[in-house]
Amino acid sequence: MSKAVLIGLLSGLLLSAGARSQSTVKPEASAYSYYPPDKDKESWQRLNLWLSSTYLYVAKEALTDQDSCLLIASRYLGLSRFSILAEGFGDEKLREQSKWIDHSDPNTAIRSLSKVTGKRHLQLLLLLGSYYVFQPAGYSRYKDSVEYFLNKAITESKALKEEKWKRIALCLLGKIYLQAEDPKSDSIYHLLIDQCRKAGDKETEARAIAYRGMYTVPRPTTFQRKLTDLQQAADLYHSIGDIESEINLLMDLNYVFLASGQLQNSHDLALKALSLAESIQYPYTHYMTESLANITIYQGKFGDPLRYIRQTIKVAENCRDSIGWALFYGRLAILYDSEGRQKEGIAMAQKSIRRFEIDRNPAVYNILNIVIQQMHQEGRAKEALHFVSQISKEVSPPVSISDLFFYHSLLSTCYLNMNQLDSAEIHIQKLDSLETLAEAVRGPFRRSAVNERFAELFFKRGQYRKAKEYLETYFKIPSYGHHALMNKLNVYSLLIATDSALGDKEAVISHYKEYIKLLDSNFSVTKVRQAEELQVNYETQEKEGQIVVLNQEAKQSRLIKNLTLAGIIAAIIIAGLLYRQTRLKQKSNRIITHKNEQLQNLVTDKEWLLKEIHHRVKNNLQIIMSLLDSQSRYIDNDAALTAINDSQRRVQAISLIHQKLYQSENTSSIDMPHYIDELVSYLQDSFDTGSRTVIEQNIEPLKLDVAKAIPLGLIINEGIVNAIKYAFSGRQHGIVRIGLKDSDSDYLVLTISDNGIGLPADVNVSRRGSLGFSLMRGLTRQLDGTLTIESNKGLHISVRFSALNNESYD
Repeated sequence: MSKAVLIGLLSGLLLSAGARSQSTVKPEASAYSYYPPDKDKESWQRLNLWLSSTYLYVAKEALTDQDSCLLIASRYLGLSRFSILAEGFGDEKLREQSKWIDHSDPNTAIRSLSKVTGKRHLQLLLLLGSYYVFQPAGYSRYKDSVEYFLNKAITESKALKEEKWKRIALCLLGKIYLQAEDPKSDSIYHLLIDQCRKAGDKETEARAIAYRGMYTVPRPTTFQRKLTDLQQAADLYHSIGDIESEINLLMDLNYVFLASGQLQNSHDLALKALSLAESIQYPYTHYMTESLANITIYQGKFGDPLRYIRQTIKVAENCRDSIGWALFYGRLAILYDSEGRQKEGIAMAQKSIRRFEIDRNPAVYNILNIVIQQMHQEGRAKEALHFVSQISKEVSPPVSISDLFFYHSLLSTCYLNMNQLDSAEIHIQKLDSLETLAEAVRGPFRRSAVNERFAELFFKRGQYRKAKEYLETYFKIPSYGHHALMNKLNVYSLLIATDSALGDKEAVISHYKEYIKLLDSNFSVTKVRQAEELQVNYETQEKEGQIVVLNQEAKQSRLIKNLTLAGIIAAIIIAGLLYRQTRLKQKSNRIITHKNEQLQNLVTDKEWLLKEIHHRVKNNLQIIMSLLDSQSRYIDNDAALTAINDSQRRVQAISLIHQKLYQSENTSSIDMPHYIDELVSYLQDSFDTGSRTVIEQNIEPLKLDVAKAIPLGLIINEGIVNAIKYAFSGRQHGIVRIGLKDSDSDYLVLTISDNGIGLPADVNVSRRGSLGFSLMRGLTRQLDGTLTIESNKGLHISVRFSALNNESYD
């Protein structure tokens, strides 16, 4: 395959090899105090999501789509995807109203469309379109939704003269076509980039070119354009000072260059990204240092891989980003093992395995190889196979090609170690099939590993010529994912044994020379490490010598000695006093903590009791309703029956209040939109209005305390019941409108109106005999409010009351 060995190839680099190296190293990252990433500014949240999701995409060998990886990363990090979905048009108010994104509930937003107008309506259209664009399998599952919302957004942006938002909609539309290789994407991005340049909109131009570089399906014919687009987008972001976006694009470029084997370019880009991150004090640098560890391994450097992976682990643990912990620990284990530090390697491998088990991650099988080989050397080959079986029960079954490859590779190793060659061959053949499938996407990355395994099988069977054929292809296939120093030494060692078995002395000598040459390079690396350790020992001894000299000089001065002793005594006394004070403070803290716990228990008990009271009140009200219902069965008088039914509805209005209170965490206030919606639904069901009576609601997001919610609910009950029963006499259809909103800073206004026949001219609403209106007046007085009733093309009821102690969650 050509240079288009794509990002998917990279996960093999995550764990598949160890190496020796030599070079200088950068200092480790400074200390970092954890705080939740959702408290970061939006540009940092966006970069955090991009870097994490791209790492997942690489780790899964591009066999899981990028949008799924973004969704997984957002859940791991506890970050909303809003910062990515609403880039360029979002604001804080839109974020607060977009909790539905994290709950995967776009229907909430769709229902809200009818309640907003102008720019807010356009924003919501764009966000809905973006939501479906970034959903996994968006083109096949949500193409119609994407086109509907974004095309409407384009139309509205023209009407509102929001040209930039129109360009953002085009950019999102192009993304979904790119991922599906739909030819529409080319025309959209050509048009969009041209529009951006004419308008001087570098931000959207950079985003469009970045999306084209990120989401173009990797092919040999598109490889160079991907590189060009990613570099051009990074340069544009640099020119407008968007450092976070520039870092993201540099890391994308780094992965593509690494996938194609251009290690120096990859190294320079990752190092530049790390430098930029440090310049803005961006704390989440672990994916940059992880990539640098990966690159320096394949560059054959010494010191850098170990230092970079330790720095990666330190930062990832400090910021509690557990996405890559298992793989990071596994990488460190392989580095220890490749440097002959087996004890440290085994300990770190076990730590990695435990993390894989916690995550139920089937990628565990690669790192298990270190433990399996150690058990084989100890003569526990059968126990090793049982160990693999136990681990397989703790993690999810392998599904991806890479996870299946490592699973069968490990089993083939176990059976080869046990000399069960037929069983080993079954798994090696499976490796061959899996690599053939993967090669179609990312080139022969692990072909050499498969050939080496075939060679081991044929050597054990005594088929030495076949074994040699496979071994000789090892160095001809450019699968550098398996060409680390230790792998090459193993292959030459097997070649020498194979040549000896065939009696080919010249080949033995030739391969032995190559083996010695590699061994010498390994020996040189070891010497470098030893020289470094000797240098450290020398410097330590030199400093100890200097300390001795200083002590001797100090003894020559009696005054200094006395002062030193006096200082030590004073320090001991002060330390004793401080210790005593600390113990007293600790004792006081324990008492305070105990009292706080008691108070918290009392508060918890009180809340439980309040909920229980509300529950029992609700149950008692339900019993009253049941009694009224039973009584109504024995009444023949229509007026009495109507009175009982009206009473039932009034009791239900109160019962709903108490039901809401005991079901809610807040036992003192009622969420009015939800309460009124349920009350209206109950009344519609009670009268079986069907489609004859439409009840429209315009309720602001308010919470009222119980003292106001109960009379207000009863007033609403009376108003709606009167409208349903009397307003539309002789008509098939009618509309009742309910509103609850702020009048000013101190008052709320409830309105109930209908388009019915209104009140008869001779009806006096103030007379005592009208129970419904009498109730309304009495309940209004409870609210310290004023009641207005007007009959004009329907009946219009208005209650204005104090808003004191109310809450708004808008």
